[in-house]
Amino acid sequence: MNSKINLLLLTVIFTLSIVVSFAKPFADNEYLGRLDSTLVANTDDFEKVVFKYVTPERMKSGKMFGEDAHLATGKLFSPQAGNYSVSSILVENEDENPAIYVDLNGDGDFAADEKFAFVQSKKDNPYLWNTTINLPIKNNFFSSYQLFLQYFKSVQTDKMTENDRLITQSTEVLARGTVDVKGKKIATQYAYSFEDKKINPRQGWQGVDADENGEIDMNSLSPEAGKANDETIIFRVGQTYVSTAKIDLAKNQIVMREHAAKDYKRIELGIGKELPDLNFVDFSGKKRKLSEFRGKYLLLDVWGLWCPPCRVEMPYLREAHKRFQTRNLEIVGFNTDPMPPGEIKKALDANGMNWTQARLESIFDLVNKELRIESFPTTFLISPEGKILSMSRSIRDEPDLRGADLLETLDEILPKQGK
Repeated sequence: MNSKINLLLLTVIFTLSIVVSFAKPFADNEYLGRLDSTLVANTDDFEKVVFKYVTPERMKSGKMFGEDAHLATGKLFSPQAGNYSVSSILVENEDENPAIYVDLNGDGDFAADEKFAFVQSKKDNPYLWNTTINLPIKNNFFSSYQLFLQYFKSVQTDKMTENDRLITQSTEVLARGTVDVKGKKIATQYAYSFEDKKINPRQGWQGVDADENGEIDMNSLSPEAGKANDETIIFRVGQTYVSTAKIDLAKNQIVMREHAAKDYKRIELGIGKELPDLNFVDFSGKKRKLSEFRGKYLLLDVWGLWCPPCRVEMPYLREAHKRFQTRNLEIVGFNTDPMPPGEIKKALDANGMNWTQARLESIFDLVNKELRIESFPTTFLISPEGKILSMSRSIRDEPDLRGADLLETLDEILPKQGK
């Protein structure tokens, strides 16, 4: 009798263990989070919009702006509609901050509650003004989305009149959320498609607050950002390595998964950080290392013949090579062109680019998986000690490595001859 009872108890315990194991929704190395209801702007993606001058009498609600106001109208890009359809008017009154009115409800007019004031980007910069506007979304998991605007006061391009105004705006939105990773609330964000109404963590931009400062740096060279191309992107948060396994909008649930440290391949870049000793093969077939150039200032240029902006930089690189070699400068190119090496070598010789160049097959994973470079050209200025002096990100006030400014930067930083 006792043996039958024991057998029955064992059967019950075994059955319950199976039920519990299947009922347990997440593994020990998975972390859960939720999304916010507002889509935020990707402030590292923007387009220029020229607002055209208009007189108050031509505006339906012109009187509300003031008799002496300077008005300029334009249409902002709507990520929701996928076109330039958001009617707006930039208003400047003397002794007031500039403001923009945005037709939020689409009635073709502007009201007082559709006004957004610009604020100075920096106290010592009177020419750059910022604002963020929220536009409503109907019949969606998300209730609104943001546009980030910058007004460049007194800046004029070739095709503008003196009364026109220049604005840049964000064109992509990100779904922001928070995930509990080992008791820490970590901010995350993901590219959102209005067309698909889905978030796929294996496609598009995503970011994780790796340094836990409450903000996510979405610059393409930041270790907090990455653009997935049918792949899993792993981020480092302290000493924990995580990726986003899935996002379920119906349940409002983010699932992140932990990885071993060996799975993290990214080279983390930053001003003042030492660039690792990268390996490559040059066009003569010789294996090379960046450490060969220690003791010299190094301009590392990631480029390709396929890239029009890269070709624009060629004359300035040639001049830099010619002018500053005697001032301890070397240039190394990481060529990303898929053409046969023989054809690329001919093009290099024809364009006078006779400095060290890496062959694509030797740096493909380095550029795409470890450095995760998305913008071309990308140029680094490296100190003789191997530390990054600039990645040419003007929005971060780094020394400019583009066009004629490259020559000015090098002349300012490199030691003068005889010193």
